[in-house]
Amino acid sequence: MKKVILTLLCIGFLILDNTLLPFFAINTFYPSILMVFVLCYAIVSDKWDALGIGVFSGLLQDIYFFHGFGVNALVNMIVCLIASYVGESIFKEKKLIPVITTFFLTILKYILVFGLLYITKTKTHIEGVIYVGPLSMLLAFFMYKWVYRLSQKSYMKKDWKFNE
Repeated sequence: MKKVILTLLCIGFLILDNTLLPFFAINTFYPSILMVFVLCYAIVSDKWDALGIGVFSGLLQDIYFFHGFGVNALVNMIVCLIASYVGESIFKEKKLIPVITTFFLTILKYILVFGLLYITKTKTHIEGVIYVGPLSMLLAFFMYKWVYRLSQKSYMKKDWKFNE
């Protein structure tokens, strides 16, 4: 059940990212609801769940990323693993550290994507990090408690058992 819910949420947030959020852009830059959700979920989950949701969300983002397919999957995987390691050493009930972590990891994600695209000689803009980092932090402030409560539900904790 957990995988189905996470898949549907990721697809829903991807649709919102590409349809609704451009209307709220500041200087043509806006945060990604999908990325903020994935980072918040990676903080409250273990490293294997973080790895899976990072790769899956990156592949979803790569659908709209024509010049560097696979870049988001790689970078999201790295960033979600870092978020998972941060989540192991904090009190997950409090939202200060997760919100600050989301800010820095969002900036790291965009710098890594810029660096990988620069290596492949693909033109991109780095100045979006100035806007996306703080906007993602603001979004994480409102989203983290919801993600934490979602992760505490019984159907999100129970693993599937196919042997029984």
